[in-house]
Amino acid sequence: MMKRTLSFFITLFLALSYTVLASDVQVITSVDKKRVQIDEEISLTIKILGARGNLQAPRLPSFQGFDSFYTGRTSHFTFVNGKSSATIEFSYILVPKVTGQFVLDSVEVWIEGKSYRTERIEIEVIGPQVQQQVQPSQYPSVPTQTAPTTSQTSGSPPQVVQDDSVFVKAWIDKQSVYPNEQILLTYTLYTRYDTRYEGFEEEPSVSGFWIEDFPLDRDLGRETVLEKGRRYVKADIRKVALFPTTPAPYTIQPGVLKVSIREEPKTTSVFDEFFGDSFFSGSSFFARRIERLLKPAPITVTVKPFPEKGKPASFNGAVGQFRLSASVDKNEVKQNEPVTLKLVIEGEGNIETLSRPPVPELQSFKTYDGDSSSQLFKTGLTIGGKKIFEILFIPTEAGEFSIPPLEFSFFDPRTESYQTQRTQPFPLKITPSAEPSRLPIGLPQKEVFKKEIKREAKDIRYIHEESPSTGTQRLQNYLYQGLLGLNILGLLWVANGLFRKRQEAVFSQNTALKRRKLARTFASRRLKTLKTLAQSKDPRQVEKFVGEAEKVLSEYFCNKFNISSYSFTREWLEEKLVNLWDMQDPLLEQIRDFYDLVTEARYGRGTLPLEERQRIVELIATVIQRMERVS
Repeated sequence: MMKRTLSFFITLFLALSYTVLASDVQVITSVDKKRVQIDEEISLTIKILGARGNLQAPRLPSFQGFDSFYTGRTSHFTFVNGKSSATIEFSYILVPKVTGQFVLDSVEVWIEGKSYRTERIEIEVIGPQVQQQVQPSQYPSVPTQTAPTTSQTSGSPPQVVQDDSVFVKAWIDKQSVYPNEQILLTYTLYTRYDTRYEGFEEEPSVSGFWIEDFPLDRDLGRETVLEKGRRYVKADIRKVALFPTTPAPYTIQPGVLKVSIREEPKTTSVFDEFFGDSFFSGSSFFARRIERLLKPAPITVTVKPFPEKGKPASFNGAVGQFRLSASVDKNEVKQNEPVTLKLVIEGEGNIETLSRPPVPELQSFKTYDGDSSSQLFKTGLTIGGKKIFEILFIPTEAGEFSIPPLEFSFFDPRTESYQTQRTQPFPLKITPSAEPSRLPIGLPQKEVFKKEIKREAKDIRYIHEESPSTGTQRLQNYLYQGLLGLNILGLLWVANGLFRKRQEAVFSQNTALKRRKLARTFASRRLKTLKTLAQSKDPRQVEKFVGEAEKVLSEYFCNKFNISSYSFTREWLEEKLVNLWDMQDPLLEQIRDFYDLVTEARYGRGTLPLEERQRIVELIATVIQRMERVS
C-alpha cells in the first residue's frame, strides 16, 4: 500500500512538472560570431519556444554602430507522445560600421500580451585584416571592369539608376490564375559587381492580394549565368506568395530594392577569371562601397472568375487541395447539455481565408459558433496548413437524433474542377433533463443559425363585425394613406437595394476601400456589446470586457488602415497616429494609457472598477469619431 501511494505521488509530481514545463515560454537570442571585422555580417537569431499562435517579428532597437536587416522567419512543429510543441525563429543580419566593444541591448518580444526580454550580447568589432599586396608581375596587365561609372559619395542618398551590370528581375510563376490561387513572386538579382542585397527601400504595392513571405537561407544559391551574351552572378533574393481576392486584371508594382556595391581600385586581375567569387564577397579592403536602388519592371496578372459549370452550392471561395475531417466530443448527452463538433480542414492553399462549412437548420438543436484556430505551414514554395472550427449543438428535446453531414467544397486549380467533401453523420442519444440550457463560459451570447419566433401575445383576438362609426369616407382615407405609405416604402427599398448593389460592386474591386468604409460600422456594433459588459459585476465578464475592449479598438485601426491583425503593433499604431495628429495630442496619450491599462487588467483578473470601464468605452467612441473626421 505504501509503495502504491508513493508511486502515485511520484507520477502526479512528474505529470505536474511536465505540464508546467510544457506551458513555459522561452525566448533565446544567439549570434553566429562575437568577434567580427567592419562590414562583416553577423547572423542574429531570436528563437521562441513554447509559444502558440501567430507571432509578430520583434522590432530590433537601434544598435549604435550597426546596420540591421530582417531576413525572415521559420517555424518548426513537433508532435511527440500526444504533446505538441512549436519553435519559431526570427532571423536578422547585423553589419558593424565602426570598431570597438559593443553590448547589444535586449530585444522586447510580446507573446500573448506578455512582454519577454532577451539577454544582452557582447560583440567585438575589429578593423579589417591587412592583406598582402599582390605584385603586378603575377597577373597580366589587363584593366578590370570597375564599379558603376556614375560616382556617388558615401554621404549622398542612393538613386534608382539603369545599369546593365547590376539589375533585378521580378517575375511570377503564373500569368493567369483564379481568386485565392497562389502566385509565387520571385526577385532575382543579376550582377557583375561585388554586391550585397540590403532589403527593400520601397515595399511592393500589391493591393488586392493576401501576402505571405518565404524566408530564404543565408546561402542564396548563387550561380553564374549568361544573359544577353554577358556573364552574371544570379541569385533569388526574395520570394513572396500572393493570393488574389477578386477576378480582375492587376498590375503589381514590385517596389524598389537597395544594394551596395564595392567599387574596386584599378588592379591587374582579370574580371572574368575571378568573377565566381565576387558576389556577396568581402572583396578588397581598399574598395569603396556605393549604395544603389534597383527598380524591377511592373508585372501584369489576370485573375479569372470561377467557372459556373459544376459549381456546388456549398462553394465559398476555397482554392487549393484540402481534406475535411470531423469528430464530436460525446455521443450521449442530457437534454440542454452542449455537444461540440470539431471540424478540421487541412491542405495546400490560403488557410486564413477558409470559412466554416454551412450548418443546416436543426429543429431539435440550438447551434452556436465556438472557437476557431489556424496554423500556417510553408512547405517548399507552397503555403498550406490547417484550420479548426468548433460548433456547439445544444439539444432541446430528448430522443434519438443525428448531426447531419456537413459539406465543404473547394476549387482545384490543377484540374480546374470543383471538389466536394462531406463529414459522416453523428448519431446522438439525448436523455431527458430538467436542467436549463447553459452555454460554456466565454461563448458569445449570439445564436448564429437558429432564430426563434418571439410571441408577443398569447390571446386570440377575434374579428368583430361592427359598422364604422364615421362612415365609408374615413375608411377610404385610411386605405389611401396606407397604399401611399407602402408605395413610398417600396421606392425606398428599391433605392436602398440599388445603392447596396452598386456599393458591393465597388467593394468587390477594392477590398481596402471596403474595410475603411465599414470600419466604423463594425466597431459601433461591437461597442454596443462592450457597453453591456462594462455594467456587469461578474469578474468573468470583467475579464471578458478587457479582451473585447482591446479587440474593438485594435480591429478598428486594422480596418481603417487596411492591414492584417498580425501586422498590428503599438509602435506601428503610434507612428500612424503621430502622422495624423500632433505628437503632443492628449488623445494620443490616452490611447497609450489605454493599452497599458488593458494589459495590466488582463492579468489582474477582474480588478478593473466600473468607472474605469465606462471611461474606456467613452474613449473608444471618441477615438472612432476623431478618426472618422480626419480620414
